[in-house]
Amino acid sequence: MNGKEISFTKQPISLTAGAHDIILEFASQKRDSASYLYRLKGLETSWISSQYPVARYQDLTGGSYKFEIKCLIHKKLTSYSKIEIIKKKAFWNEIWFIPAILLYALIVIGVGIYLFLLYDFRQKLRMQSVRNQIAADLHDEVGSNLNSIAIFVEILRKNAPANMLPILEKIIENSTESVTLMQDTVWTINPKNDSIYKLFDRMNSFASQLLAGKDIAFDFTVHADLKKVNFTMDQRKSVYLIYKEAINNIVKHAEATKVNVTIDWQKDTLKILIEDNGKGFDTNTNYEGNGLHNFKERALDSDIALIIESEKEKGTRIKMSVEP
Repeated sequence: MNGKEISFTKQPISLTAGAHDIILEFASQKRDSASYLYRLKGLETSWISSQYPVARYQDLTGGSYKFEIKCLIHKKLTSYSKIEIIKKKAFWNEIWFIPAILLYALIVIGVGIYLFLLYDFRQKLRMQSVRNQIAADLHDEVGSNLNSIAIFVEILRKNAPANMLPILEKIIENSTESVTLMQDTVWTINPKNDSIYKLFDRMNSFASQLLAGKDIAFDFTVHADLKKVNFTMDQRKSVYLIYKEAINNIVKHAEATKVNVTIDWQKDTLKILIEDNGKGFDTNTNYEGNGLHNFKERALDSDIALIIESEKEKGTRIKMSVEP
């Protein structure tokens, strides 16, 4: 690099994106007194002093640079050179790379959500088909067999000796209860009855018919916005069976003249209150006798909070709290 100034007009040096270690070696003046100043514009602003005509750069980002070199002898400028260096950008440094990655991630997430929803939909269809089949089988086969047992026992009772009558009566009673329980189970399993409106209609209808036959006043009030309520099949079944047993107990034991059922929605929880003005009972001593132990077992199995309050001559209150 002889002369006071040399301006390179050649084609710039082109580097690939994978060129990480760059060594620039320039012709030496071959004088012990020579020193050099260089810089890479676009990366450096100040000059770097060196006794050797070599410069090294690592991990340059993509872009355009100008390499400048000055040669000094006895601290006097003897030559000045420059050359353009262009390094290609790695594709991950391109402006489109980040948006492309984000778009790809969104597509992957979208496809994943779609496949999950599709799988969930198919599982629900399959489960609905299974539930329909179970409901049909219970209704046709089990129901028919239980009714047959009740009929056969009724025939036997007409000709049975006196000492066999209590046993036959018990068999008929158990068969009738089993038929009723089976019908309730079939109703719960049937997907057509998944609506919360149908559950409360069934609860209202059951209590109205049973209590009317005993001349017991009945009030069924719903304050909750039922659009917010979505019970699982297990919750629906447990709520109905607890409610049904509570009404049966009132008819059999409470000697009540009025029953109130109130359904309310409080803090994302459905509250169901069943209260009567009957004779009440001591929950500590008569709990088992009233058959209320079944309530807690069903409630525990379905994550239903259950509170039973009763005092003698002050009626009974059964409170259910369900988080759909």
